Parts: sequence; C-alpha cells; structure tokens
Amino acid sequence: MKKHVFKCVKKGWDGETEGVWFDTDLYTEDEARAQFTPVEKMVEKSGGHWFPFTFYEYDGEIYYSVEYLGIYDEDNMP
Repeated sequence: MKKHVFKCVKKGWDGETEGVWFDTDLYTEDEARAQFTPVEKMVEKSGGHWFPFTFYEYDGEIYYSVEYLGIYDEDNMP
C-alpha cells in the first residue's frame, strides 16, 4: 500500500520530528496536505518583539513545520 508521507517538526524547543502519513487510496496529495490546519499565532522573539507565525495542527498536535516527502510504499517508508 502506498502512503503520502510528511515530516513534521513538533512544537517545542527540542526540535522533535515525527512522520505522518495518509493512504493514497483514501487521500490525494492535496487532501492529505489539507489535513494540516494552519493556525496563526503571535510569537515573542528576543528583545520583546512580537511577530505573527503560522503553526500547523493535526490530530491534536501542533507543528512548527510540515514537509511533504512524497509517496512511499508501506515497506519502504523513510
């Protein structure tokens, strides 16, 4: 079975990543990408300056970044 595979960096300071995948039989690439809901937040940077930042939410997790890695066979996932 083939999967759309994403590399996601979890919210937090340690840079923890995890893989998230969706069956290609159930989702197109665009439908898989749409599962990650953009969330706009204000983030404080050093010096007390605030700036807007887009996080992504999926299945109760918040991610700093979401990178689409492509389609992989279930037996050959990264």
